[in-house]
Amino acid sequence: MARIQLEAGNDLVQRLAHENDPIKAVIELVWNSLDADAHDVVVTLHRNDADGVIGAEVTDDGHGMAPEELSSAFRWVGNSWKWAAGRSKGEERPLHGRLGQGRLRAFALGTQVVWETVADSLDGKRLRSVIRASADARNDFDTSDPVSTDESTGTRFVASGRDGLDRLSSDKASDRITATFAPYLIARPDVSITYDGSRVRPEESIDLDTTYDLEWAHEGITRHAKLRIIEWKVGNERAIHLCDGAGVPVDAVDKAPAPDFRYSAYVLWDEMPEHHNEWMLAHLEATPSILGLLLAEVDEVLEKHFESRRAQRRRELVEEWKAGNVYPYEGEPATEEEKVERATFDVVATSIRRHIPSGRQQKKLTLGLLRESIQHRPSDVSVLLDQYVGLPADEREQLEHLLRRTSLSRVIQASSNVTNRLEFLRALELMVFDPEASKMIGERAHLHRILESELWVFGEQYNLMISERGLTAALDRHRQILDEPRTDSTPVKLLDGKSGRLDLLLSVAATEHDRNRHLVVELKAPKVVAGPKELAQIKAYAKAMAKDPRYASSTTEWDFWLVTGEIDEDVRQEANQRGRERGLVFEPDLPEAPGAKVRVWVRDWGQIIDDARRRLDYFQKSLQHDPSLDDARDYLRRNHGDVIPEALLASAEETTEENSKI
Repeated sequence: MARIQLEAGNDLVQRLAHENDPIKAVIELVWNSLDADAHDVVVTLHRNDADGVIGAEVTDDGHGMAPEELSSAFRWVGNSWKWAAGRSKGEERPLHGRLGQGRLRAFALGTQVVWETVADSLDGKRLRSVIRASADARNDFDTSDPVSTDESTGTRFVASGRDGLDRLSSDKASDRITATFAPYLIARPDVSITYDGSRVRPEESIDLDTTYDLEWAHEGITRHAKLRIIEWKVGNERAIHLCDGAGVPVDAVDKAPAPDFRYSAYVLWDEMPEHHNEWMLAHLEATPSILGLLLAEVDEVLEKHFESRRAQRRRELVEEWKAGNVYPYEGEPATEEEKVERATFDVVATSIRRHIPSGRQQKKLTLGLLRESIQHRPSDVSVLLDQYVGLPADEREQLEHLLRRTSLSRVIQASSNVTNRLEFLRALELMVFDPEASKMIGERAHLHRILESELWVFGEQYNLMISERGLTAALDRHRQILDEPRTDSTPVKLLDGKSGRLDLLLSVAATEHDRNRHLVVELKAPKVVAGPKELAQIKAYAKAMAKDPRYASSTTEWDFWLVTGEIDEDVRQEANQRGRERGLVFEPDLPEAPGAKVRVWVRDWGQIIDDARRRLDYFQKSLQHDPSLDDARDYLRRNHGDVIPEALLASAEETTEENSKI
């Protein structure tokens, strides 16, 4: 027996063993078998009584290792004969291992490792040799004296003594091994690999196999390579393999795009063995290296490929859903809004296809819920899907990327908002102008409560500050905005000494050019005709604020609106005077605060609705949405059903039918 001492430090050997990655160890040992021209390679997992994996065995029918080769094979890290040879000894296959490190990975599979190898020596004798090593002394390999044998050539590797190898029996291990050896096995149908009792048959798992020519320039020289993309029917494999020109992997890139696909991408380049170690720095280089430029080209081709595949997949899946009557849309989209919404649905639904239940009813329910989410809360779709189907982090990231990139979510949200507003304006017309409906609508019980959540009607710039509060509360809120504490606690009174109560006090969302703007809205029920009495009431509020120095501020504007459905002739004449803006009825001088403004306006609902509709006019034409009375009632039912009288929500047909029963 002889001892071969590895010419490397024990710590280096331990690092090269990659003991935390037993799957990689198996892959390296299988490559060693294939480099030895093996036609049949069998990987057997050893298990304990609890079915836990405690070791592994790799057997092949290759040419084995002759006794005179053992010293060079186990003595050095590097200096492998494969580097110079380039091809296997017998069949001249492309070689994988060229760094002389593969056998060191054996320690990832066991603390005790043994190679039993049968090979023909240089003088033609068939000899059997045994090599043993232990994790306690990784640098020492004991070799037996070779003995004559008539056994077939080949090598049997056995590892034992290590727990925690259950990853070797996982689906991920099988997927990884299939992906790694796929090009090699597809090109050589006479070679077989059997892993844990099952033959590795990549051709049966391939969904699509596509190859692209790559071209890039580095330092004025045009380079060429190939990118082969194999998409898998099953499994979770997603990786980029860096390969030599023959398709033999020499390294793998950590992160691969398109998590919504199962695939292996093989970058085939003759010079890859000399450059593959540069990939980790490729994205950090100020001046891209030759490999960095190649990987940039790979990224671009992968992106285009999977964008095309997604479009194709969407078409196929949508047709499948339609045929199965589970697609939540019927017919063709009638408007641009519907086209955008449906496009968004198709993007999202096909991205999560693997998480949609297989049962017809469950599938129909899931797709219906997804449609509802996209229609009403498109910005929350990724969160809702994460909660509903538990998307993995990479798939959730890809989904969010799709939504951001297409901007469809924002388009739909904007379209939905505009549609809702158009329907509300139609509903508002119904409430304030329809003779029967207006009788049902009260100022505080209905109109006031509805408008608290529809303040955009008065202008996009306003936010609700105070609702149905007194003048003193308005002062407190005003001083808070100015960041000035109110030291005087005296209540604010009208000029006649009475307290005043405001309907709605609104303020701009942010300071505009160092000015603060407040809007006080005094609402009247639709059936009320605004006359001198109502006008005097809102003027009293304005005069109280104009007189009180605590409201005075050179950077503040106060506008008071009297809002009603109908105005009598006296008020109308006062609101339409020569030299004043239409609707302005009161604007006193404020000598103590020359920059401040207090104004009183009379506005009817027709003006307010026309102004709001004018702001939405462009979008309305784009959306081609002209809400009907039923649309208006439906909007009120969805958004204000707890406030609106039930009789108002009934359609004209329902009302007629009900009356006919009386």
